[in-house]
Amino acid sequence: MASALMGGVSIPLVCCSLGVSGALAVALGMVALGRIRASGGALGGRGFAWAGIASGTTTVVLSLVLVSFVTSLQKDWDAQLDEGVRRTFAASDDGSARLALQSWSAASSASVSSAEIGSFAATARERFGAYRSMGLVSRNAAPTLLGDQMITHVVSLEFEGGTRSGVVVSRLRTSADAMTPTLYLSSILVNDEESRGGALRFPPGDGGVVPSGSVPSGSEPSGQAPNQDPSEQDADPAATVRPTEGVAGP
Repeated sequence: MASALMGGVSIPLVCCSLGVSGALAVALGMVALGRIRASGGALGGRGFAWAGIASGTTTVVLSLVLVSFVTSLQKDWDAQLDEGVRRTFAASDDGSARLALQSWSAASSASVSSAEIGSFAATARERFGAYRSMGLVSRNAAPTLLGDQMITHVVSLEFEGGTRSGVVVSRLRTSADAMTPTLYLSSILVNDEESRGGALRFPPGDGGVVPSGSVPSGSEPSGQAPNQDPSEQDADPAATVRPTEGVAGP
C-alpha cells in the first residue's frame, strides 16, 4: 500500500522531486514484494506493490526526460545570451545595430534604439578594443519555464585591450506563439576601474539592475532612469524597442 501511495504522489511531483519520490516508490514496492513472497501467501497486497513500482518507474522516466529538456533549453538560453552580447558589441553600422536590436527587450527602464546600440558599441571599442568573447561567472537565479523572469549574469568580457568584469541582465519572455521562453537582453555593464568615467553601462540610465559589489567605487548606479525627451527618441518605430505598457523595469 505504501508503495502504491508513494507512486501515485510521485507523478504529480515529477517537476519538484526530480524522480526521487518515484525511486522511493519502486524501492518500497520491491521490499513489499519480497515480504509477500517470504510470507508464503500470508500477506496480500501484491497488486498495490506492482502499482507502486509501475508508477514510480514512470516518474523516474519522466524526470529524466524533463531534466534533458531543461538542460537543452538552458544551452539555448546561454547561446541567446552570448549571441545578443556579441551582436551588441559588434554593431558598427545601421544594419548590424538593427540586428543587435533583435536581442533586446522592453525589460529595461529606458527605450533602446538601434542608433543607441551602435553608439554604445563604438564607445566600448574605443575604450576596450574589439570584443572577443564572454565567460559566465555566475547567475543569480535558475531559469524556469513559468512566466517572465529577470536573470542577472556576472560575466567576464574579453576585449582586445584586456579582460573586464561585467554584469548582463536578461529577461526570459514567452510570446503567445511560442512554447518556451526566449531570452532577451535588458542591460549590460562593463566595469572599468582604469577610467575616470567608471563603468560603461547600456542603457545609460538603467541603474538599479546591477548587484552590489559589481560596480567600481564611485560609479554606483543611481537607481533611476533619467527622463527622456520625446523629441530625442528614435523617429523610426521599427528601430526602437519601447517599454511594454504595464511592464515595469527591473
